[in-house]
Amino acid sequence: MRTDRWLIAALVFLVGGLWLTFEWGHGSAGLNVAFPMAGTKLSIDVFTTGWPVLTGLPLVGVGVVLMLIALVAALVAQFHHPEAQEPDTVTRLNIPFND
Repeated sequence: MRTDRWLIAALVFLVGGLWLTFEWGHGSAGLNVAFPMAGTKLSIDVFTTGWPVLTGLPLVGVGVVLMLIALVAALVAQFHHPEAQEPDTVTRLNIPFND
């Protein structure tokens, strides 16, 4: 099972969906760092309207599903051992010996 194709497809969908969402989005981002680490804040505000939302969110959803399929395929491939196949041709080391 080829897991690289699933991963490439997932990344294309995720990047496409996130690009549509953030390219036409209006918003701001801020990071406040404080001495006690509990006071550190990250604020991201994205406001996207119209067709980028209607196409971007489904693309992200499909990308997440494909990423999960790629993860399952990679896990299955780690534990799958293909059966040993006999070579079709007679090689120098595998010449039949007749008595």
